[in-house]
Amino acid sequence: HVYSIGLSPFLMNVCACVVVIFINKALLETGGDQGDLAVGAYGIVNRVGMLFVMIVFGITQGMQPILGYNYGANKWNRVKRTLYIGVVIGAFVTTMGLVVAEIFPRQISELFTTDAILIDFSTTGFRISFMFFAVIGAQVVIQNFFQSIGKPIISIFLSLTRQLIFLIPTLLIFPKLWGVEGVWVSLCTSDLLAFIVAVITLVLLMKKLNKVVTHKYD
Repeated sequence: HVYSIGLSPFLMNVCACVVVIFINKALLETGGDQGDLAVGAYGIVNRVGMLFVMIVFGITQGMQPILGYNYGANKWNRVKRTLYIGVVIGAFVTTMGLVVAEIFPRQISELFTTDAILIDFSTTGFRISFMFFAVIGAQVVIQNFFQSIGKPIISIFLSLTRQLIFLIPTLLIFPKLWGVEGVWVSLCTSDLLAFIVAVITLVLLMKKLNKVVTHKYD
């Protein structure tokens, strides 16, 4: 358990850097003469998305000591309650991001640039890539839940699903089918698939732990 706290976020950041290379390459190739603007649009979309995701990261940081302590003390009801509250709040934060991005994509883009083409690219990027943004909050909370209870391998796997396992293959396929829009589709598709895997993993673990953990009701 020496690396249980830091390894998952470390790998997630490394994967994020690698994925950005693939995303920029795909945008440059599919954007043609306007490839630079497509890359710029991704910068805008990604920056706005991270504003909401970072809030969720803050929530998970606050949950870690609560989850770790109560899991170690076999206070299973408190663990589940904390996880439930975290998932709800995390999903609420990213749902707000979805609402803002879908309703005001052009206005948000205009905060970053006055270039009409770049604004168009960004507006399209917001509308497509944020399609399943609401589930990211829950996925991040679930991923960090496993890290908090000393199961870093599962946490690392879940962090890799969204950043690498699902995103890289879709980036190699969708842009060839739909051009720049295919890049945006790749982003939202990986978000949804990673969420589904996280939920399935959580359900399976909960069934297992409910059988072996001693319940202590407050």
